[in-house]
Amino acid sequence: MVTFLRKYRAIPYGFGILFLIVKALEYIDFIRIDPEEILVNVVGYIFWGLVVSALVNAMLFHKRDNIFYWMIVCWVISLLGFIFGKSMEYKVIAISCVFLFFITSSYILWSWYMQRYKRRNAVAFLKERKLFLIKQVLLSIVFIIMLAIDDYMNVPDNPITFVLLTLFWLGVFYILAPTFFQKYKLLIGGLYGALLIFFFVFVIFFGARTHEENLDLFFVFLFPLPLFVVLWIYDQWKWFQNLKADKAKAELALLKQQVNPHFFFNTLNNLYGLAKRKSDQTPDLILKLSEIMRYVIYKGKETEVALEEEIEYLENYIELQRIRHHEKVTITFTRQIQQDSIQIPPLLFIILLENAFKHGVDSLIRGAYVNINLEVIDHQIIFEVTNNFDATALSNSKGIGLDNLKKRLEIIYNDAHTLDCTMGDEIYNARLTINI
Repeated sequence: MVTFLRKYRAIPYGFGILFLIVKALEYIDFIRIDPEEILVNVVGYIFWGLVVSALVNAMLFHKRDNIFYWMIVCWVISLLGFIFGKSMEYKVIAISCVFLFFITSSYILWSWYMQRYKRRNAVAFLKERKLFLIKQVLLSIVFIIMLAIDDYMNVPDNPITFVLLTLFWLGVFYILAPTFFQKYKLLIGGLYGALLIFFFVFVIFFGARTHEENLDLFFVFLFPLPLFVVLWIYDQWKWFQNLKADKAKAELALLKQQVNPHFFFNTLNNLYGLAKRKSDQTPDLILKLSEIMRYVIYKGKETEVALEEEIEYLENYIELQRIRHHEKVTITFTRQIQQDSIQIPPLLFIILLENAFKHGVDSLIRGAYVNINLEVIDHQIIFEVTNNFDATALSNSKGIGLDNLKKRLEIIYNDAHTLDCTMGDEIYNARLTINI
């Protein structure tokens, strides 16, 4: 019973908080409840009680974080500020507090969703996007200033309010579609700049206007919208066509890299030699080669696979290389994984590992080594391969494997990854970092 109450404690909290909110809103005469409408009142109370309970449940999810207390403070300030602003007829304060309440509640739910289902720390996620937050804060300031000016001047169809409202919606458009806005910023700025000039000239020379005439003048600012919609649809269509072409190229490149004839021919030659000597290693080698081919053929077609499956594939590949090179190469594979149930695209690391053997181990007669390190820490996957090589035997020809990997990473992860390849004094290091 105690476990049940602890699990669903947000429900009584939510209904209790809703009861206090309803009483406060009734006190300032913001809402009125008809006692005779019993069914409507009960259904409405249950619905909004569950909504508030969901917010409380999301808030309690953060109880061990410092952000939990900031959420409570913002919630209390917004509710008390709205009640105070409404009762004292301070419209700007009341609307600003509603805005703060909406932003805080949205963040609570979003942060809970990110950490509960996406396994991403919301605070760290937002720190990575400081510029986006700054834009939202500036946009909120413009909105509040617009409300303050409109309330203070108390002018019907206030032109200053309308200009600020236009800037506000342009800012919203910029945040929602920054790439489109940047691409057509001269067109957007030119059109709305010309419309604002026309607006002020019209206001100056035609002072006396009816409310309907003002509305007709305001609707002029909606004329560019169909043009922007058509341009946006065209851009999306063009982007989709390019994406399909890039995806086809990436898939073709991936298929070429999935089955490496050089590797399989060498492995089969080793099998032949071991079979002639009747070595006890022959069955194990055949089994590992079979597992590798099965993974490449079947798992390689999937969008994502478990990280454990990818590790097993790498281990089989490494074991085959150990058998192939005998004691010529020292191979170490270390792992540090702090998260479970990680999904990644298949065959993501094999190109970096293949390059270490193809361009490193194969160029050395003795003393070759390959060090592989895989870490999953703080919502990041880090895969690093370090190997030595013979600089005199280094080929000038550039392989396509690394370029294909870069293109594939860019399509899948965009800005959520980094791939650093450095070549030192006969030492090559490749480090891939992916944010998950």
